Amino acid sequence: MTPDEDSTDTAEIEERLEQVGRYSTFVKAGLGVILGAFALAVGVLLPANLDTVAGAVDAVLLPLIFVGMGLLLFGIGMHLHLMHLNLVRQLRKGSDEDSSPSEDEHDS
Repeated sequence: MTPDEDSTDTAEIEERLEQVGRYSTFVKAGLGVILGAFALAVGVLLPANLDTVAGAVDAVLLPLIFVGMGLLLFGIGMHLHLMHLNLVRQLRKGSDEDSSPSEDEHDS
């Protein structure tokens, strides 16, 4: 790969990583929808099925599974978000080092 292609790829990566915050917002909104649906299910289905323990568990079990899956996906999404932020930090640190002249260049 030539240096020009490498710098273009780095610039493209940097542009895409600038949008990481937007994806983090989508992950949080998705978790909010899942938690809202769970609250709605507990508020509506549970009182209607309180006559037996099996009915109450049956009414809440599926929404509870979705909340668990939502929390797992939220954790994965936040982990990926932090990994991307770390990559952005490394790219910025690398570009700062490239833009500042080194001591060897001043000696010649």
